[in-house]
Amino acid sequence: SVLPVATTNNRLEQQRNITTTIANSYSALCTRSLQENNNHLTTTTASTIQIRRLGRKAAKMGRHRETLEELAHSKEHDEAVERRKANKQRKQGDGGSNTTTMVDDDSLVPPMEEDESETQFHDSDRQDGDDEDTVPELPDPEDVKQRMVRVVDRLVESFKAVRGAEPTPELFDPIMVEAYGDRVNLSAVAQVVIVSPTLATVSCFDPSLAKDVKTAIQVQLELNPHLEDDGMVKVPLPRASAESRTKTVKLLGKQAEIGRTRIRNIRRAAMDIVKKGKDGKLEGISKDDAFRTSKDIDSVTEEVITMLNEEVELKQESVMAV
Repeated sequence: SVLPVATTNNRLEQQRNITTTIANSYSALCTRSLQENNNHLTTTTASTIQIRRLGRKAAKMGRHRETLEELAHSKEHDEAVERRKANKQRKQGDGGSNTTTMVDDDSLVPPMEEDESETQFHDSDRQDGDDEDTVPELPDPEDVKQRMVRVVDRLVESFKAVRGAEPTPELFDPIMVEAYGDRVNLSAVAQVVIVSPTLATVSCFDPSLAKDVKTAIQVQLELNPHLEDDGMVKVPLPRASAESRTKTVKLLGKQAEIGRTRIRNIRRAAMDIVKKGKDGKLEGISKDDAFRTSKDIDSVTEEVITMLNEEVELKQESVMAV
């Protein structure tokens, strides 16, 4: 059967309304969902930014805290380092309860006496006022030897102030004392006596200088002297540690090398004149005499160097003896 036209139009109108309602509902739902997503994204982004900002602030605060802690403890750290260094140096210096470092630097091995004239020889170079009849001469090997031997003697003399197996009064020779407004050698104002291997006494010629003598010994030898009522100064002599004695042996070796250098300088000064004779530049001197003198000087040089080495070895053995 055929439906009336009015009925058909009503149904179509209802379907359109339903479709429009569904479309509006779906559109509203999509819009709400999109807004929720946007809000969530905005919240998430804001939170992330805030977290990042808090993270940077926290990192900066952490670094500031570390810096403040370092500043707060830097003084304590420095003091601890200084204490460790002091303890280490004290342990190295002590070497035991009954030992001490008697020689710990080059200044405690007295230098040899200087002598500028030891390398001065007369050669053929005439100076103004010299006698024209002066005959040039080659250096006398015996004179050269004596100059070298004097170097060895000065070296041995300087060794006396270095403690060996047993202490000697010469240990106190380098000490200078403030007396009568001047600095004088200890031997000029007092007498040193070695009572035992661990004790020395110093008797002052003028008792009023006893305090100055005590101070000089204490400062320059780093010992602990005691001033008695009668004006005598008693000086305990601790035994040198093995480390100290080893160091002293090395210092003696350095001083010996200085002596060898001075001996070689004497030889060189003499050989400068001999060379002129070898070259025929010395009037009246034959080349044969120059060559003979050269050999003699080399011979005495070797002899004196051997003498020096023996003295050094003897002193080093004395220092290391227990």
